[in-house]
Amino acid sequence: MRKTEITAGGNFGRCLPEVQLKQEMTETVEPFLKEIRQEGRMAETEPASGTYAPGSPFGLYYELYPQKNAKGTIVISFGFTESCLKYHELIWYFYREGYQAAIIDHRGHGKSLREVEDSSLVHVDRFSRYVKELHKFVHELAMPMAQGGPLFLFAHSMGGCVGAIYLEQYPDDFDRAILNAPMLGLNLGGCPPWAARILCDMKIAVGKGKERLFTQAPFDPQEPFEGCAAGSLARHLYYLELRRADASYQTSSATYYWGREAINSGKFAIQPSLAGRVRTPVLLFQAQLDTLVSPKAQEIFVSRIPEGRLAVVKGARHEIYRSSNDILEPYLEELFGFLAEGRRERPV
Repeated sequence: MRKTEITAGGNFGRCLPEVQLKQEMTETVEPFLKEIRQEGRMAETEPASGTYAPGSPFGLYYELYPQKNAKGTIVISFGFTESCLKYHELIWYFYREGYQAAIIDHRGHGKSLREVEDSSLVHVDRFSRYVKELHKFVHELAMPMAQGGPLFLFAHSMGGCVGAIYLEQYPDDFDRAILNAPMLGLNLGGCPPWAARILCDMKIAVGKGKERLFTQAPFDPQEPFEGCAAGSLARHLYYLELRRADASYQTSSATYYWGREAINSGKFAIQPSLAGRVRTPVLLFQAQLDTLVSPKAQEIFVSRIPEGRLAVVKGARHEIYRSSNDILEPYLEELFGFLAEGRRERPV
């Protein structure tokens, strides 16, 4: 495993100025992305557990951002409580560097189907649903879009756990993968994982598996910057304003089912027998100031990958891609340098 440290500075030099972020996003980025965006809905791979929530949208919402003569196609698997909308600035950077992007709202998120009526809750009974639906999205939409060109994965937090399992189960799909602060172990505040898992199991056993985890709360329209996962105040406030305006983006907490699956899936993903199956070169970004996920689990996982690299981003909170520019720019330099290495070598 190769390990590097990324410190503030760099000369990528083309991030949106934070003092004008809202103006740049509303006047330049969003209009441009809207012009090129292809939106659609993909049917889920399996019926939901139980029934869908009344008024739930059909299937899984996705966005494609095609580009002629693209250097490659980047599939985005986002994190817990996130959405396609949250990634528009990053997609803008991908596009300017010559890459196409394809992103899907995981079930229970954004504009995709819901299995619980409370729009602030994220619920899934098995993480394998996320993996299967991402696989379907890759094969039915991203691969045709790539037209045989390089295919890359960018997977953050919960989506990073999904991405890790994907790479283990489908080792030939991606040329390179970026796992961004992947959720391979939760920071449970001193509570042993086995105890948290027993609590979730008990709630599920008595029919309360779709209720809100007692440690979490509904959407806070005034979420303070001090406790958020972003390192840029401007980026935090911009997306928070968008969330206030649309309940689709107000997911904020998990059900007991989701909690059980999050604990089990991270433990599952880092097993030596599974991590060793990953043949894709992986760059794992670790946020130095992360309070949400376990750095130890990340290090164990990447050390078990034949072509794994670890990059520790100094001064970064969990959402590294929403850092202040002094951190974001060298991070993007490292990211694009890794993608520029192109296709992986495959056995003949």
